[in-house]
This record gives sequence, C-alpha cells and structure tokens, in this order.
Amino acid sequence: MGVTSSNKQIDVNRIDCDGSLKVTLALSAAPDISSSPTDIVLVLDRSGSMAGSPLANMKAGAKTFIDIIDEATDSSQDGNIGSGSRIGIVSFSDTATANTQLITSVATLKTAVDSLIADGSTNHADAFAKATQLFDPGPQTQK
Repeated sequence: MGVTSSNKQIDVNRIDCDGSLKVTLALSAAPDISSSPTDIVLVLDRSGSMAGSPLANMKAGAKTFIDIIDEATDSSQDGNIGSGSRIGIVSFSDTATANTQLITSVATLKTAVDSLIADGSTNHADAFAKATQLFDPGPQTQK
C-alpha cells in the first residue's frame, strides 16, 4: 500500500487563546488490499468537541470506510473483511479505549462505531499508543 500524494492546508491568521484552527489533510493511496493483507486501526475522536453533527459525520465516514474495505478485500460487501486483512477500532477522549481488537466482522466494527458517545477532553497521544498496541509484531501483514 503506498501513499501516492498528500496535501496539508492550514487556515489561520491569528489564533486567540480560546480560538480554533482548521487543518485539512488530503491523502491519496493506491492500496492492493486484496493481494496484500493489511491491518488497519481506525482512531476515532469521541471527545466533547465532537458532540452533535461532528460525531454523526465521523460515524458515517468510519462505517463507509469499513464498507469500502469489506468490498475491496473480496469484491463484495458480504459482512466480512477478507483476504487476511483486519480492522480495529480505537476511540479517545480523556483516555483511549480499544473498542475492538483487529477483527474481520463488519457488523461488530459498525456496532463499535455506533456506540461512541461524545464526552470529555482530547488525548490523542493515548489513542495512538493504544492503536499501536493492537498491531501484531510479525511481518505477515502491512500496517
């Protein structure tokens, strides 16, 4: 799996202490997930700032991504990630939680995404540490 292009755009003139910053990241990849088993961990923000439509949009996007991987691994949306690939879910607010291990069940993954509730502050460092723990140390799959 290779990243073919990336672009980061930051929109900021001046940020006050209680201000905000908008960062847009665009990434294009050319995965061959059907012939190269790949482990993927979705790291999802469930902090208080995600309440309302941000959380709903994130859930919809995560479930669409799961469907795309389901179809890409075995040419059908059959409810199972195929070809030896797996997906895990880690969510974070004050602390990170491994909502699933690396699994192949689309239904279980989507249930984990749907169960997320926005609350607390943002600790993405804990989320990345937790996500890294899900990956097997062996070289049998891409990460």
